[in-house]
Parts: sequence; C-alpha cells; structure tokens
Amino acid sequence: MRQWATPLLAFAAITAWWLFPVLANLSSVIPGSGAGDNVTFVWNVWWMRYVVHHSGQTFSFTPFLFYPLGVDLTLHTHTALPALLGAAWQSPIAGQNALIALHLYLNFVCSYALAWRVTRNVLASLVSAVIFGASAFVGAHLNGHFNLIAAWTLPLVCLLILDAVDRRTWSRGVLVGLTLAATAYTDYYLFVYAVIVVSLLVASSFIRLGLKTEPDTASRLLVGLLSLLLLDAVVIAAILLFPGDRLDIGSIRISVRSVRNPITVGWILFLAAAATVAHSRIRIDRNSAATKPTRNMLIAATATTLLLLLPLLMRAVGLWRSGAYVSQAYLWRSAPAGVDVATIILGNPFHAAWGDSVRSLYDRFHVDVIESSAWIPVSAIVFAMAAIVLRRGSQNRTPWMLSGTVFMIWALGPWLMVLGHQTPLVLPSILLRFVPIVANARIPGRAMVVVSLSIAVLAAIGFERLHSRGGAARMAAWCLFMMLVIECIPARPPLYVPAVPSQYFAMNDRAKKGAVCELPLGLRDGFGETGSLDEDVLLHQTIHERPIVGGFVARLPPSIAREYATMPILGSLLQLSSGAKISETDASRSPREAAAVLAAAGIAFIVLDTRRASPDLIEFVQSKIELRRIGEEDGRVFYEVE
Repeated sequence: MRQWATPLLAFAAITAWWLFPVLANLSSVIPGSGAGDNVTFVWNVWWMRYVVHHSGQTFSFTPFLFYPLGVDLTLHTHTALPALLGAAWQSPIAGQNALIALHLYLNFVCSYALAWRVTRNVLASLVSAVIFGASAFVGAHLNGHFNLIAAWTLPLVCLLILDAVDRRTWSRGVLVGLTLAATAYTDYYLFVYAVIVVSLLVASSFIRLGLKTEPDTASRLLVGLLSLLLLDAVVIAAILLFPGDRLDIGSIRISVRSVRNPITVGWILFLAAAATVAHSRIRIDRNSAATKPTRNMLIAATATTLLLLLPLLMRAVGLWRSGAYVSQAYLWRSAPAGVDVATIILGNPFHAAWGDSVRSLYDRFHVDVIESSAWIPVSAIVFAMAAIVLRRGSQNRTPWMLSGTVFMIWALGPWLMVLGHQTPLVLPSILLRFVPIVANARIPGRAMVVVSLSIAVLAAIGFERLHSRGGAARMAAWCLFMMLVIECIPARPPLYVPAVPSQYFAMNDRAKKGAVCELPLGLRDGFGETGSLDEDVLLHQTIHERPIVGGFVARLPPSIAREYATMPILGSLLQLSSGAKISETDASRSPREAAAVLAAAGIAFIVLDTRRASPDLIEFVQSKIELRRIGEEDGRVFYEVE
C-alpha cells in the first residue's frame, strides 16, 4: 500500500487537480491559448476514428486533406497509437482530452517506477515523480504539443532496458523493442531520444568512468591548440585596436568588420583543448560482464523494433524515392536555436503562482517560452549534486550523469543563447544536422525532456543518500523536499473554447457529396505556409466529415503546393489568400464557368470567412463565381456550388 497504492492515488489526484477545468468540460474545451497545433491532435483522433469505422481507408494516407490530391501522413505528427486509444470516444475533443490526462498521469507513474527500481525508496521515488511529472517541459507543451507530453515513454523504456541488461534474456529484449515501437507510433522526437538513451544506458553498463591517478602529460596536440588559441587572441586584439572593413594579404581579402568569427574560432579551439585535457585525465574501465546473453537481448530488441516499424519505414523509403521526403533546410547561423542558458535562473515559467511574472521576463528578452526554457528546480539540482558528491550507496549514477550531459549539450543547440541573443560560441550539436534520422529532430530544446528525467533520477538517489544519513542531513533532505513541492506546483493550461457554427452540422446532414473549400485558403506545414490557413478548418472537418481543400500536415511535399498553383480557380483562390493577383485565364472566366470548374473538381461547398478574407478575395467569390448562398454565421458565409 505504501509503496504503490498511495503514490498512484496521489498522482491521480494531482492530475485531476491540474486538469480540472479540462476534465469538467471534456468535450467542449481544448488546452491552448487558441486554435493551433492543439487542433491538429484532435484531428488525429477524428481521422483514426474515421478510418476504424470506414473500410477502404488507411491511417497513413488521407484524401481528406489537400483535396483533390490527398497527402501522406508518414512524416506527420500523427500520434497513431494515442489516436487509436482516443478513437474509442464519440467526441474527438473528449478523446484527445482523455489522452492528455492519461499522459500526465503516466508521466508521474513511470518516473516513479524508474526511481523505485534505482533506489527502492518511496520518498526518493516521489521526488523523481514530482520533478519529471511537473517539469517545465511538460507544462510548456501542454499548451498544444500533445505529442510531446507523452514523455512517460522515456522512463518506461529506461526501466525496461535496465531490467533487460540485468536479466539478459531475449524476452526482455522483446519488451524493450515493443516499447520503442510504441514510442515511435507516439512521437518521432521521443523515439529518437529513447533509442539514444537506450544506447547510453547499455554502454554505461559496460564501462565505468574514473580519474587517472597519474594524468598523461601535455601532448603535442594540446600545445598546438594553445598556440593557435594565442594567435586567435592576437587577431581579435588587432581587429579591436585597428578597426577596418577588410585585410588584404596579396590577392587574398579577409573581412575584419567584427570579432564574431575569430571568437567562434577561438571557442572551437578552446573546446578542442578541453577535450584533449579531459582525455588525458579520465579513465574508462570496461566491465567484463558484457556477455553473449546481453548481445542476444539487444538483437531481440532491435529486431522487434524494426519489425513493428516496417510499415513506417517502407512508406518513408517510398517517399524518399519519389522525391516527396521533406526535411528542414537551414544555413550555418540560421539553425533552430536551443535553450537559453539564462532561463536556468529565471524561474518556473509555468508555475501556478509566479508563472505569469516569469513569462513576462521571457517576453522582455524575446525568449521562446515553449522551446527555449531550461528551467530545472533548484532543489532538484541540489539533490542531484548530493548524488554525485556522496558516493556511499550501490546505485550506479553513471548512466544518468552520461545521459544528462549528452542531452544537455544537445538541448543547448548549435549556438549558445543568452537572454535571447545568439553568442559567437558554437556548440557540438551543430554537427547533428549531418546525422541521418537524428537531424529530423530539429528543435534542440526538446532534448530537455531527457535532461529532466536524468536530473529526476539523480535527485532521487541524492534524496535517498541524504535521508539515510540521519541528523542534519535528513532534515536538509526534508527541507529540500518541501522546497521542491513548492517549486513544482504547475499552472493550469489556458483553454480554447471552439465555437463551431451550426452550418457545419447541417453540411454533414446534406445528401450532396463533395469537398469543402474554406477561404482564405492555406497550405501549411512545420516549415511554412502558403496562403492563409485558419487551423479551425481541421476542427470543422471533424463535424462535417468532408474532404477539405488545403490544410495542415507536419511535412508537406513541395509538389502539392506546385500542383495547387496550376489548378484553375483553386490556384487563384490560393493566390488571393496570399495577397497576390489571380491568373488572366481565371479572370476572364464567366461566373458560371468558374462554378463549373469547381463542380468538376468535386468542390461542393465554399465557406468564406469575411473577417479574415481580403477585399479582393471577397469580391472574387461573390461576383466571379456563381454560387448559391445557404447561410451565414459568425462572420462566415456558406455557399453551395451548383
């Protein structure tokens, strides 16, 4: 009862309190400040439910978005596994909200279970659950990135791989593979993180880190690096003392307008020198326990994962071969920024009491509160330091120190960010853009979820060691525990209350078949937008259940935008939605001819949002296309294409 029942009930109570406004209005509100990415996940639940109840449809491709072309969902944040669970609900909104509650609850439960396996201490495990379950990462992405709040998959994978490494049986490897595959069908970022964490945990079971009793003497490499560093310092001083635009050395012209590039070079030389010194002092001991059963376990885990992911992999290969595989493109300095180091001390931006004040500081320094926060509770950091300093105990700290360090470097991004400014200090994660698969996890700040988990486990170890010492140490542990609870009180998320005009319900009841074109028209993915998309159109589709022109997916093949641009009438509607002019061919058509083009394309209804549409778009729809007006509600005019 004390070890499991009471904590599980406590986690349920915390989750219910945290999401009370959502749970009290399960079918009518969506966490988030407005329609955005949050609506996408409601659409995922609806589409999965539609596929389950209609034969001939597959979840990985939908003809209901970007009509009449359709779009592949392999690269989309489809959250297939959670969506399958949410599809059991009649209302997609209720299904998604139920999933959110389940994710938050499992975040507490799985981090508790992982810490329990490491410490066998209830209070220490509660420390870990509070740190991870109520982390700033979860609070941030509760505003709309519902795929990322399923962070419980990470402690679950860690728990299973630790058990598999100890038992070294193929059946334990299969369990790890099942969990990795489930993570992949939940979120791409979490899957990439899980695979890397598993690799680090397995590697740390084979090695032990220590300091050499007699460090190696300085190598020639270190001397050379220090010499180059000194030369770089001279260059920086020369630029500061003798400002100019360029330096001519024979036919070579070197720009010397700022010291940014020399500082970057100096920083790289410093990192290389530090790595050289660390290599000379750190001792890596191999664990002779790496046996054949361990390899069999890893083979079973890998085979299970690949087998279950085969449908996704085959579709991804097909997209790549057809040229429809989409990835990010950025230059050296324009790579997505990582977390801002200043946020470590700015406080919890999603705290129930002072979160608003902290977020105002983020706004003041132009720091992205969702993707750039690196806040970790001060008490958690103290507990983690205690785990590192106090060496008594049987717990192995190496896996969590290693994973925390690796993912913190990743989370910092390609350039060190301080108070919203990009410094000239380049970081190792800039090289990740060249690593296949990992490169598509393009937002570096999201790696903080693993940092939070590593800190949580180390904090549990630190609490257990302080608490077991008795006396002043135990008192300090309790004081830090109370401080942790206060630091981690989560703010309830803002709520979006969608207002769905009744005309969409009437549209669902109409016998006439055909697609819906909502104007302004937009084509949007995670990299940009063509036209102007109102995310509410995805929510409207869950009501009228008809294909829509345009829409949103996380990765949109460029060929779709090109094909839309050549479509008669639809191409002009997209142009007008972008603020451009229509083609001469469409301008010369009669209203009846324009309506005939839409009808031939399978467009049955036009919905014109007069609040967002430009005067040119409104004029084109009302005077250049022969339509039958069937209603008006909340600024939207509904037309039928005859």
